Amino acid sequence: MATMQSEYQQLRSAPEEMAPKQLEDIDAVRAYLTDLLKKGRGEQALEMLLDLLVRMKDAHTATTVRLHDALRQLYGRKSERLNPNQLELFLSELVKGPEGGDDGDGQQRRPKKAKKTRKKKRSKEGPRGRKALPDHLPRRESVVMPEPSQCTCGCGKQKSVIGYETSEWLDYEPASIFVRVEKRAKLACAKCRDSVVCAPASESVIDKALVGPGLLAMLIVGRFNDGLPGNRQQKILDTRYRVHIPLATIGDWNSAGTDRLKLLVPLLKKRTLADFLVQTDDTGFIVLDSNDPRGRKRGHIWLYVGEGGNVFAEYTPDWSAKGPQAVLMQREGYIQIDGYAGYDALFEGDSPRIAVGCWMHTRRGFEKSHQAGDSRGTTVLLLIQKLYEVERTANEDGIDAQERLKRRLQHSAPVCDDIFGLLDGWVSPVTDKTPLDKAIKYARNRKVQLTRFLEDGRIPLDNGEPERLNRRIALVRKNSLFFGSDAGAERGAAAFSVILSCYRIGIDPWEYLRDVLLKLNSTDFPKSRLEELLPENWAKQRHDQAKAD
Repeated sequence: MATMQSEYQQLRSAPEEMAPKQLEDIDAVRAYLTDLLKKGRGEQALEMLLDLLVRMKDAHTATTVRLHDALRQLYGRKSERLNPNQLELFLSELVKGPEGGDDGDGQQRRPKKAKKTRKKKRSKEGPRGRKALPDHLPRRESVVMPEPSQCTCGCGKQKSVIGYETSEWLDYEPASIFVRVEKRAKLACAKCRDSVVCAPASESVIDKALVGPGLLAMLIVGRFNDGLPGNRQQKILDTRYRVHIPLATIGDWNSAGTDRLKLLVPLLKKRTLADFLVQTDDTGFIVLDSNDPRGRKRGHIWLYVGEGGNVFAEYTPDWSAKGPQAVLMQREGYIQIDGYAGYDALFEGDSPRIAVGCWMHTRRGFEKSHQAGDSRGTTVLLLIQKLYEVERTANEDGIDAQERLKRRLQHSAPVCDDIFGLLDGWVSPVTDKTPLDKAIKYARNRKVQLTRFLEDGRIPLDNGEPERLNRRIALVRKNSLFFGSDAGAERGAAAFSVILSCYRIGIDPWEYLRDVLLKLNSTDFPKSRLEELLPENWAKQRHDQAKAD
């Protein structure tokens, strides 16, 4: 410890240009903690200091593990530890004053030990042990009798059943593929053998195709929900069910089915854009293009997420701002976005659209600063964590939007003031183009957008929902690698629109598609009733029907 302190004294007495940048970071954090103490917020300062130490310990541990693994891969079973005095140095920097480290009597001040107050975990009430298997699953019962010799009593009489000991297992049988045969009766007069009539053929899910609605639904769900490309689906059908279907035929069936789903996308789009809040984000997808010198290009699928189960996706062949602008220009009200510059034109002038910022994207910049070793980034992360703690508590308590807004104004608004107060004070001393500099500029330029959640309790802190949905698209991208054409990407966007809506509502996409695909190809189902087939309406009809039964 003495060695560490002497080294620090040498650094403090060194010329300013020789002092490490870490000292500037610690001075800024110390100033903020000192300000909290002057304002009588000592508990908050202590809590933040302890959190800083925990995060540094975690980062130190993670770095040591990564370094150990890298050295072992390069040189065998070797390891190298980081300087154990690093954490003590940071702690001593926080507790020292700006003039030096003495108490005035020549004695070096040592950091006071503080007991870490751990938050008590909420006890979860409920029965312990193995959970009961779901009641909605069908039961297949079998009775097992004792050995015949045990069924006869010593007196010679047969024993009777007085009860059962029951055991349950959750089992599985693979799905079956079958041939559905429809025999249409032909009638004629037995006397004159005239006036022959025949029952009409049922409508198929794809004209002149041998695929039924259940199999087509399975192929579409496998492709756009489970991430199974056509060749894997072909192999599954061939090896598990002994049914060989040409790969081109599987592709044609998928194309025809997703073409039907395109009829629902305009209705999903209209409903989503009419919601109180729209969240949007995009993800890239490789698309084959013979006109491109490389034979491929990077297209983009844009997700637009509303309330409830309203989701629709749209494909654009590039990352141009024209795509999202054309969609969102039809929108009035709140739009939650990330830092993509293509959105800026939507909010210029006297726009009816209101931009809402994303704290998740804001946090990422300070996370990079934290990973780079800048403790100021860690300080902002701790403050942002407080914002999410308010939301987490509100979710657990199940409060409405009005009560959530009251809590935000009471607890979150002061935290926002602290965050932007720090950033305003750090903007000048921070070196340009560093991770912290980029994070500060990103946040300060979007201060109004980032504080929109203080206007209405229904506005979320971040744009996380479309990002989570994009991960499901990323699974398909990882396995399928590319779309074969722009038309194929447009059909894929239609499938994502419907399947992601099912996912948000919590309904089985296979069950939904098996029913809806047949109606979309039926001449008996009028186009004026297409809204009934939207996932949200379909789920409500099924729920009402089950409740009536």
